[in-house]
Amino acid sequence: MSEFNKQLVKHAVQLSWNTGRFNLLKHLICPDFVYHTSFAEGFMDFDGFAAYISKIRHAIPDLEVSIEEIMAEGDKVISVSTFSGTFEHEVFGYQPNQRIISFGGVSTWTIRRGKIASQNTLVDISELQRQLASSKERISMAV
Repeated sequence: MSEFNKQLVKHAVQLSWNTGRFNLLKHLICPDFVYHTSFAEGFMDFDGFAAYISKIRHAIPDLEVSIEEIMAEGDKVISVSTFSGTFEHEVFGYQPNQRIISFGGVSTWTIRRGKIASQNTLVDISELQRQLASSKERISMAV
């Protein structure tokens, strides 16, 4: 079961973060799916999750999430990932800097009856903000 759950999470990351294929992803998700991330307040249902990822994928069109390590036991999966890509469009108030950004994240996943019930992601916010803020600094220095 643990190997199945790891493959399920890997497939979900590929369909969501790496390709934005939410219609296919929906088949892997429980109807009452809940997503939480340290980068945004509150919890999101599937539609909110898809909109959140779409917004980020618009800002970073070549976004790639690489799972560096994955562990599973019972109905729990933990993944350690690197998010990277070129910051090309505004997102969350940050102006694009046309640079490749890269930051880490750790997610805990709950699996129920072969589908993903929840995902909770802790993002290395300080590293992400440092890279995004560099574009704000360059804008203020140019003025």
